[in-house]
Amino acid sequence: MKKLLLFVAAVMLLGSAAAQSLPKNIVGVRAGANFSSLDFELLGAFDFRTNFNAGVSYERLLLKNLPLYLETGLHYSNKGFKYSDFYDYEDDYEYEDSYGTRISLSYIEVPVMLNYKFFIGNDIALYPSAGVYYAFGVAGNAVETFNGEKLGEPSDVFGEDGLLRRSDFGYRVGISASWRNFVLSAGYEGSILNVAQPFIEDFGIISLKAKNLNIFVTLGYNLNF
Repeated sequence: MKKLLLFVAAVMLLGSAAAQSLPKNIVGVRAGANFSSLDFELLGAFDFRTNFNAGVSYERLLLKNLPLYLETGLHYSNKGFKYSDFYDYEDDYEYEDSYGTRISLSYIEVPVMLNYKFFIGNDIALYPSAGVYYAFGVAGNAVETFNGEKLGEPSDVFGEDGLLRRSDFGYRVGISASWRNFVLSAGYEGSILNVAQPFIEDFGIISLKAKNLNIFVTLGYNLNF
């Protein structure tokens, strides 16, 4: 146990020494891929859909002697999910029909996180991060398909009678590796708030719970000040 504590202390001291040579402010650009879904109460998680994200990030050194940073930014994050039903008529007609729905959700997202940098040499750093995010839905649509072909016009997911609320708040964790000015990050985020909007049926108001799920991978470039 003592050896483990000494090792952790040594790593933190190395990080502290390296942090003294780093700028207090780091501004970066980010772009990458999202692998997202929606976990609906009673229905479970739908199929994951591949989307994209892009934005800017900002890190501020919080402590003079430790490489602890406050990390935030402004991101455009496209999420969503897909759902398919297959009807097999092989016994009678020897073919299969596929009905599906594709949901596309576009958010403006602001993360607020803490990260701690562990340095390997002068140019390489590894740092975990954890915190929360707030996202506001700026566009969202649902497209129904039959055998891969679109049926009708897209419907508004965030509208007055839509499926989802515009506001989303949740947790976000990740791990990043930087080499000089380049950064590769991966992480996971999930809703804390219920993003489902109540809807009216013939027998009353139905209120279910739904949460966004998202795995992200980004590549970025930092400018230090």
